[in-house]
Amino acid sequence: MRAMGNYRSVDDLIQAVLQEYRMMQLRGEADKLRGRLREIGQTDVEALISRLGNSS
Repeated sequence: MRAMGNYRSVDDLIQAVLQEYRMMQLRGEADKLRGRLREIGQTDVEALISRLGNSS
C-alpha cells in the first residue's frame, strides 16, 4: 500500500490514473483543434472566393 502514495484505496488510485489519462487525451485534442484553427486563420479568403467563383 505504500506505493499508492496518498490514495486511500486502489479504487481512488485507478480513478486518478483514469482522470489523468482522459486529461492527456483532451489536451491532445485541444492541440489538434488549435492547429486546425491556426490553418483556417491563415487561409486567403479572397483567393478562395475567386476560385469558388471560377468553378461554377
